[in-house]
Amino acid sequence: MMLNRRILKESSVVVLTGLLINYPLSLFFLYLLIDVLGITSVFWIGTLSTLGLTVVAFGRVYIIRRHYELSK
Repeated sequence: MMLNRRILKESSVVVLTGLLINYPLSLFFLYLLIDVLGITSVFWIGTLSTLGLTVVAFGRVYIIRRHYELSK
C-alpha cells in the first residue's frame, strides 16, 4: 500500500492543529466553567466542554479541508 502524500500532509495538519488548539482551549473551558460560572457537576463540565471543543473542531477541520480542496 502506497501512502498518498497529500492526504498524509492534510492528516498531519489536522492532528497538529488539533493538539495546538485543543489543549489551551480545554484549559480555557475548564477555567470558564469552574471558576467563572461556578459549575461543579462533572457531568455538566464534561458535556459543555465537549460541546465547545466539537464546535471548534468542526470549524477547524472544515477550514483545513476547504484549503486542501481549493489547492488541488
